[in-house]
Amino acid sequence: MASAEKPNLGTLARADPGQRLAGRVAIVSGAASGIGAATVALFLREGAKVLATDIRAIDDDKLGAGSARAIALRHDVASEREWRNVLIRTTEEYERLDILVNCAGINVPGGGPPNNQDIENVTMDDYRAVQAVNVEGTLLGCKQAIPVMVETGGGAIVNISSIAGWVGVPGAVPYGASKAAVWQITKSVALHCARAGYNIRCNSVHPGGIHTPIFVPMTGGGDGDGPEAPHVPMRRYGEPDEVAAAILFLASDDSSYVTGASLPVDGGLAVT
Repeated sequence: MASAEKPNLGTLARADPGQRLAGRVAIVSGAASGIGAATVALFLREGAKVLATDIRAIDDDKLGAGSARAIALRHDVASEREWRNVLIRTTEEYERLDILVNCAGINVPGGGPPNNQDIENVTMDDYRAVQAVNVEGTLLGCKQAIPVMVETGGGAIVNISSIAGWVGVPGAVPYGASKAAVWQITKSVALHCARAGYNIRCNSVHPGGIHTPIFVPMTGGGDGDGPEAPHVPMRRYGEPDEVAAAILFLASDDSSYVTGASLPVDGGLAVT
């Protein structure tokens, strides 16, 4: 595997829009819909080669004109064996890995809105299923990706947490706990890689209410401004593309001096 020279982080040239990820190789989990799908599309537009993974089938049409630079893989992120296989495929195809986006996540087993997930009604089977995907899936992705990134000069990891990891969510105990854990894993990985001199940055993105298959059932499917989200300072819910733009920033050289950071994309909800 070829070794890449580490960049001089203080003098990085900024790439033009449309070229910010040119020559980079990325893995994006949870890529079949929502934020993951939007991230894959944006990364392809910015010149990356992408391995788009999900436990569900990924529609080739979603890969669009960049499909020649994209590979869709079925992937259970809770399985360490499957993470190894994804990394093996990555190195076989591209001989390197520059970016990992841990986007795969669930609210409840089987998908959909939380149902009886408060502390009095949650079952341990449901709790453990959410932790397996959201927490263990993120941890395993970081664990398996870091050695590959080290061999080729470094990279960027972006973990998708949630505002639910910062604030109380009484009806979604498993989900909130899992996203708080993702936040902590991110900071631990960032410090570990910095102290080891790996040239690997690790940051987390914390979406609020975003129009995705997970969130829309909890909002009645509204898509207007103003009355749709009276509790959000910006008075609306967000779109997957808006989260993908934040992920792009943290994955690109535009954030070359940012690690261990937590970026909310929530319309101001976290500061209320």
